[in-house]
Amino acid sequence: MRTHPSLVALLVVLSLGASGFAAAQTPASSPLTTPALNLYAVEIKTGPGWDAAKPPQEQLHFREHSANLKRLRDAGQLVLGARYADKGLVVLQAASAEAAHAMMRQDPAIQGQVFTYALHDFNVFYGGAVQTKRRSP
Repeated sequence: MRTHPSLVALLVVLSLGASGFAAAQTPASSPLTTPALNLYAVEIKTGPGWDAAKPPQEQLHFREHSANLKRLRDAGQLVLGARYADKGLVVLQAASAEAAHAMMRQDPAIQGQVFTYALHDFNVFYGGAVQTKRRSP
């Protein structure tokens, strides 16, 4: 039986496209796939030290809080950060829950009770993709 050349070409194109699609769906290296580290969701709320008369940028320890989040991000320990309603959410990767708590206890705004936090295991069942929103200049 002789195979038609256009059928062979179609099969080659389809197999290349399928392998490219599979590669695009599976990132080679991702913080969410680091096997030695666990993920923890940290919900951050305003605490008793929050001054309702001041905007967030004028709160005590707010700059230090932002610097701490940047430090965690630069160290690869903060995987994701977001705000919703009047809360913040960060996802940390750490060797243990105690290590994640230690990261949060280093934050001056947590120490000053401007913010409080609750830490939870974060078990990813679907990796998906999160896009960051562009900030206005």
